[in-house]
Amino acid sequence: MNPEVVADCKKGDLQLIGALQPLGALVAVCIDSARVEYCSANIGEWLGRTPQQLLGRPAAEVLGAAWPQLERLAQGVGANRIGQVELIVPVTAVGHQRGRHYVLEFEPAAIAEPDWWDEAARIDFITRLSRVHTPKEIAGVLTSTIAACTGYDRVMVYRFLEDWDGEVIDQCCKPGVEGFLGLRFPAHDIPENARRLYTLNWQRIIADTETDNVELYAAPDIDEPLDLTFSMLRAVHPVHIQYLRNMGIRGSFSVSLLVEGELWGLVTCHDYAGKVLNSIERLAFEEMARLACLHLTNICRLAMESLRSVLRERLAVMSRALDPTADQPKQLLVGQLAGLQSMLEADGLRLRWGNDEHTQGELPDAAALAALDDWTRDHQDGDFLHFDVLPVALRGHPGLCRHGAGVVSMSISPQCELLAVRKEQVQKITWAGKQPEPGDTAQTLTPRSSFEAWSQSVRYRAKPWGEATLEIAQELREALAEYRQAARHKELAYLDPLTGLANRYAFEQAMADRIDHCRRTGERFALHMLDLDEFKPINDTYGHGAGDELLKTIAERMKRLARREDLVARLGGDEFAIIEWHVAGDDDASAQAQRMVAAIEQPVLFGEYRLQVSASMGTAIFPTHAQHASALSEYADKVLYLAKDEQRRRA
Repeated sequence: MNPEVVADCKKGDLQLIGALQPLGALVAVCIDSARVEYCSANIGEWLGRTPQQLLGRPAAEVLGAAWPQLERLAQGVGANRIGQVELIVPVTAVGHQRGRHYVLEFEPAAIAEPDWWDEAARIDFITRLSRVHTPKEIAGVLTSTIAACTGYDRVMVYRFLEDWDGEVIDQCCKPGVEGFLGLRFPAHDIPENARRLYTLNWQRIIADTETDNVELYAAPDIDEPLDLTFSMLRAVHPVHIQYLRNMGIRGSFSVSLLVEGELWGLVTCHDYAGKVLNSIERLAFEEMARLACLHLTNICRLAMESLRSVLRERLAVMSRALDPTADQPKQLLVGQLAGLQSMLEADGLRLRWGNDEHTQGELPDAAALAALDDWTRDHQDGDFLHFDVLPVALRGHPGLCRHGAGVVSMSISPQCELLAVRKEQVQKITWAGKQPEPGDTAQTLTPRSSFEAWSQSVRYRAKPWGEATLEIAQELREALAEYRQAARHKELAYLDPLTGLANRYAFEQAMADRIDHCRRTGERFALHMLDLDEFKPINDTYGHGAGDELLKTIAERMKRLARREDLVARLGGDEFAIIEWHVAGDDDASAQAQRMVAAIEQPVLFGEYRLQVSASMGTAIFPTHAQHASALSEYADKVLYLAKDEQRRRA
């Protein structure tokens, strides 16, 4: 056996193990030179010639009349073909092409198709599959059929989970044989290098764990191991053999279950006395598995597409409700948070839009969210990040452990983010095998000696987001990014670029809307027109930069004093207007005007200078002073100029 592969079962290239199980023999012929470059040590039993008499010789010479038929069998790339061939005795030959070699394997002749897999049996099997509609039911059809046909002591369907742990979802055991139904097996029982081979080569037989492997020999000028990826008789790593021995198993057979080209699970058969399946039988079981996988793929695809359809319809409904041209696009989106929570099946949401933050559902506490934000800034690559197992660095925050074990973070724009969280779901898992010792951090794979069940509570995990949910989350992020951009364009059209206040156009629109509303409801509002006094000397003395800073500071003060529903606008230069909503009486409007004037008159620091201006304000109340926009503005302007004249007289 290849010592490099034997030394590292966990990461070694198992297809280069350099040995064969003693069920048959192997010859590998170079495609270009048509000479034999590899053979198994036992080839003499099959061809009547020793390895030394074969290696380096032309295939046509050493394989004789059988060579043309064998060459045709081996011309399938990545797929085995089977045929009956006369060597020194009749044999079943299995051939395929791998790299620059034709790989031929010989087993005792198995001419007849098994009676349990004739045409009637195939139709019956397909009919039984068509009547089931869940992965577990498909597994039940497989285990019962294969157990009945083979007589293995235990037949299981082993499904891989997202972290590559495995769980037995169905089994068929002979009376008195221990079962593993519902038990979890750790991912390192079938490491990544073995899973990769299971994806390519659907079957693996171990007829007897107590037999010795057969070495492969190479021609003298060949110094690289033969690739046995698609070999049906490749030897198994000693660690796996010991693993089976520790279970008391002598015979094993596995067939892969693939969905959309990905390894979904395995059908695994165990026998305590050892069992040989010939090549035709093994291919029959592989055909069963492939038929089951077609049905399994359709079921999984239907479930996925149904979920996608539901989620996309929810996204479409939300998108129709969001109008970026509306007066308050942010508030429209805030109103959709409950729908977004349902769409993402999240326990809580947080929307950041500019300096504002809006939440929905249950979220971690503020300190935990701050820690999550810091971690996300360091780890988010691009506009999207998700996890459903809380990172170790965040497990010191109880709020995240409870309410944020699963996270989807979306950056919608530089000033807009959406965060979705899922609660921790503590799972009780029953494992098949010895509980690891505390602090055991061994990196090497060793065969387990215990398969006694033990239970464990697994923390820091949320319900997995799932492929369809993550897809819709990406589509949602793109839709919200477009919405935010459109809303931003509208904001820019309606905002004063210097102060961020509403501009004259937005003010005129708001006035028309307020008047229309109040005419229907009988409500009142106040219009305050405001003009800064002695503003020009600020620009003349300290420069326009000072004047701009003064205007921005005054705008911020006015926004802080205004209520959420009020509108503060800059009409141009040093002219401002405030629409004060829901005014009960003249005194209310007067009090707000006085607060605004007092705030404006507070000094503004600009470098080493203290800038200070006063303000004049005129107020008009709808409908007391006027009932049309132009008349209301004229009335407020008139009061403003009277106030300004009074200010000059006092000066």
